[in-house]
Amino acid sequence: MARRIVTTDQQYQRVEGALARSVWRVSRIFNDQRGVPHAVVVNVADHTNSKTLAGSILLDRRRFEPVEPDGVEDAPVPG
Repeated sequence: MARRIVTTDQQYQRVEGALARSVWRVSRIFNDQRGVPHAVVVNVADHTNSKTLAGSILLDRRRFEPVEPDGVEDAPVPG
């Protein structure tokens, strides 16, 4: 089985709870002082709202599920 990893521009949605309706896009990935990977996620609907989560939290299917980007706004700009 392939190992799942968090990469920039991936989108996730909380499985349940208050954040369940929000879609979050990974804007940055970094390792903390102990080497644990973390992701800064930004709310797709409100770019002023961001959170830092451990990568393992985003990969936990009981907490977050991946979301495919939809619409032109989320599509990469050709360069």
